[in-house]
Formats: sequence, structure tokens, C-alpha cells
Amino acid sequence: MHLLKLILALIILCTLSSCTKKDKTVESNLSGTWRLDKTESLDNNTGKWYYDSAFYGWTGYIIYDGHGYMGVEITPKGYKDFNANKNLDSLSCDGIKELVKFYKTNWVYFAEYKITGSTIEHKRISATEPKDWGTTLIRDFEIKSDTLILFPRETMGGKKSRLWWVKMLQ
Repeated sequence: MHLLKLILALIILCTLSSCTKKDKTVESNLSGTWRLDKTESLDNNTGKWYYDSAFYGWTGYIIYDGHGYMGVEITPKGYKDFNANKNLDSLSCDGIKELVKFYKTNWVYFAEYKITGSTIEHKRISATEPKDWGTTLIRDFEIKSDTLILFPRETMGGKKSRLWWVKMLQ
């Protein structure tokens, strides 16, 4: 009877230990800095992914610290070259609208993250859009060697997308 209890306890301990090791592996593989490589969209008619030229030239970085916090910035083509030194007093109403609209294309947030299986939750702590503070985004993900693929659950421009990130050297 005591031997049976000991064997059962060892089986439970080994099972729990293997789950912990798997989570640590996913966490350690995710931890680090990633550069946006490409964005793809899903063709609803064929069910195939294609390179979405609407996102050509976009840049971005995502960092997972390995302790439950992350940050991301994605900017459209030409964002870093935009003349931000304009004097607001000299801009027309349309010029100010253009400036604000362009700044809104810079997508940044910082979040706490939690991994559950192949899903990651980003609970935003702060963001460029004040309405996004405290909201949660859910992404399915895959890690293939030095590539992280994130599948946002929300659509981008009415399309289901996936973002390919390449791990930067540590």
C-alpha cells in the first residue's frame, strides 16, 4: 500500500515537473527582442496566407522580458522620415488633422503577458491610444527556430492577419 502511494506520488510529481519544464522552454524561447519581418493576410476564398503589400515597409519591434512584461512598436513606411518639427501654430486645420492622423499610425503599447498553451494574452498597461489602456489582446502564436508568428484574434483592415517576427541576437 505504501509502495503504491509512493509510485502514485512520483507519477504526479513527474507530470507536474514536465509541465513546468515545458512552460519554461516556451518562456525562454519567447524571451528577447524580435524584429517585424512581414505581415500576411488570409484570403478567405482560398484559405491561403499571402504577403500583404498594404504593410510593405512597416517596421516594428516586440520585446518579451521573460518576467511577464512586454512592449511593442509598429510603424508604417516613412514614419521615421516624417517631419515632426512643424510649428503647430503655422499649420492649418487640415495640416493638424494630417499630423494627428499620421501619429496615430504609430502603434505602441506596454503590457503584462500570460502564456496559456499556444495563446498569449497582452493586458495593456499603457498605449498610444488612451482608450486601449487596461484592455487585453489575445494572440495565438508559434515559435519556429528564430521566428515568432503571432496571430491576432482581431482583424486588421477587415482581414485576419499573422505577423512574422525574427529574433534579434542577444
